[in-house]
Amino acid sequence: MKARALAARTRAGFTLIEVLAVLLILSILVAVLVVNLRDSEGAAKIQIARQQLTKLEAAVKHYENEFGAAPASSFQPAQEVANDGLNVGIEALVVALWSKKYEAGGLLPDVRDALANTDADRSPKQLTDFDSRDLLEIVDPWHNPIAYIERTDYPVTNRRYRTVEAESGEEIESAPVAFKNATTGQYYSAQGFQLISAGPDGRFGTDDDITSFERK
Repeated sequence: MKARALAARTRAGFTLIEVLAVLLILSILVAVLVVNLRDSEGAAKIQIARQQLTKLEAAVKHYENEFGAAPASSFQPAQEVANDGLNVGIEALVVALWSKKYEAGGLLPDVRDALANTDADRSPKQLTDFDSRDLLEIVDPWHNPIAYIERTDYPVTNRRYRTVEAESGEEIESAPVAFKNATTGQYYSAQGFQLISAGPDGRFGTDDDITSFERK
């Protein structure tokens, strides 16, 4: 009888060890799955951002063909908006694309419905065809404003954009600067414009920035 009881206790002990081992393996598998899902989601957002910049680039070029020049990335004196505020370039682009009944050339209906005002600023007078004086922005898949820089503003280095840092969720300010080709020293899209997403980390000027042009 004692031998049977000892055997039963031994079997129960082995079963508990086995259960703990299975739980450990499951926890490792879940951790790996979460990391893989996060990586897959991040890769998908990067691809969406690239497609978004391509579509926006086409709309800006359509405007350029229509009016002879790309939209300015600065506000004009008559618009009564200072150029030392936040998110100025993309806000000026939204005003150009959605005013005077131009409606972004009809190319960006989905973008229009996703415009945001991440810094909650307004203009003294209504500048767009929207029933609002909000200075709106086009945002990337991380809900941060995309930077727009027209060639005459390429030398400007102090334009601040407010974004959210992905890891901490903290609001930060950084200055998107027009990219140059390291080999030639010339600006990319030298006669046009640059569109830049701050990328996954939400901070302009880092390696994960996404652009409307291929960088070398």
